[in-house]
Amino acid sequence: MSRTVPACPRCATTDEQPLTCDRCSWRWYANPKPAAAVLLERQADGDPEPSILLLKRAVEPGFGEWDLPAGYLDPDESFEMAARRETREESGIDVELVQLTGVYHSVPANAVSAVFRARAIDPVAPVRIDAESSDHAWVARSEVVSWLPRMAFASMASALADWADRSG
Repeated sequence: MSRTVPACPRCATTDEQPLTCDRCSWRWYANPKPAAAVLLERQADGDPEPSILLLKRAVEPGFGEWDLPAGYLDPDESFEMAARRETREESGIDVELVQLTGVYHSVPANAVSAVFRARAIDPVAPVRIDAESSDHAWVARSEVVSWLPRMAFASMASALADWADRSG
């Protein structure tokens, strides 16, 4: 059975927050949602520079635009666990996280994303996209600037640009 509430978490105004559960007194604050993303690097034999895996979104928001493997944390999940899980789910590739490269805020999504550099545990593992993506691309560092306008989210475009600006 459902019942109406005075305001949902998305519509609640500042003076209506925190929303408090009548049963257990749990409080909900309109804080950003934690998310994790991965800059999955690959440098195949003979390639002069590394590339990053991008996925073309087959779902909203950002349908038809490009994104990093990324998603929200599940309950009781660390940023690192979420980064590995999302990459495996969205690309079919198990990864080793190399370094936390930055934390990026998305105002439209009300999210804060920890972005990690990673490499595939199996360097020749094929990309196997899931239903959230329609295509994938390996984008070389020198080509990143031309891909930035195609990115679905400004925060992930910033992470990708920051990676491209680094020298290695």
